[in-house]
Amino acid sequence: MFKLLAVLALVGACVAHRFKGGHYRQTKDKDDYAYKSSSWEEAHEYDECPEFDDSYEEDAEGSGDTAKNGMHHFMSRHHPKLIEDTCINVDAGPVCPNFSREESGHCGFETVTIPKGWWMVADIDMADEMGVRNAYKEKIYYGYRTPNKIRFMIPVIVKWHLDEDGNRVKGKLAMYVPPEHQEAPPASTTEKVKIEEWPETKVYVRPYGGYRDDAAFGTQFGHLRKALDKAGLSYKDDEEWEAGYTYLRYGRQRIEAMVIAN
Repeated sequence: MFKLLAVLALVGACVAHRFKGGHYRQTKDKDDYAYKSSSWEEAHEYDECPEFDDSYEEDAEGSGDTAKNGMHHFMSRHHPKLIEDTCINVDAGPVCPNFSREESGHCGFETVTIPKGWWMVADIDMADEMGVRNAYKEKIYYGYRTPNKIRFMIPVIVKWHLDEDGNRVKGKLAMYVPPEHQEAPPASTTEKVKIEEWPETKVYVRPYGGYRDDAAFGTQFGHLRKALDKAGLSYKDDEEWEAGYTYLRYGRQRIEAMVIAN
């Protein structure tokens, strides 16, 4: 079971590829993954800025693709999964760190505070087409989680460092060390995984229902920066983060575009 969950998590949070074929088993045939409609207000902690008129939220969820299991509405962009339906408690403990979420008081984004804590971190090989996936599988999973019997946590955060032209030139993949290990995280025995203590960090967020390689997800960072500029808020212009919360194509999706407050 431990290995199965790890594989599902890897596919969901770390792999950037999307399969659109109708014969793909797009979501599990279980009640937990049944279709649940949600409104903009339920799925977001903010009002959309009126200038972002390309929003899909005015349209019915769905796509032209056909899934054999009937879950057509999750094969393309849709309302993001509710955070309360994602960060559920399980017998082993909570699956999400205790992020503090609050309304920003502005359109286009919400404010999230990530608490101080220990994270397992691996570099992404920028020359590797599957660099994000392999940073998790070959480094985090096999190099640290498996030997230390560390359970999976979400979100998986991908930290991108940008050059002066906004190009991604360096990346790191990070996963929160579970609460039961926060006081004394197991030491990493491989140079490929570092255990880092991150300070409390405030980030600005736009959640997205869909997939990392969607062109529309890429536009969320531009929308986020425009909304922050409009609100007069300062942020780091040399970093952008992605926070993945859901298993790829296993029901409703949630991935967040993040920038860091100055």
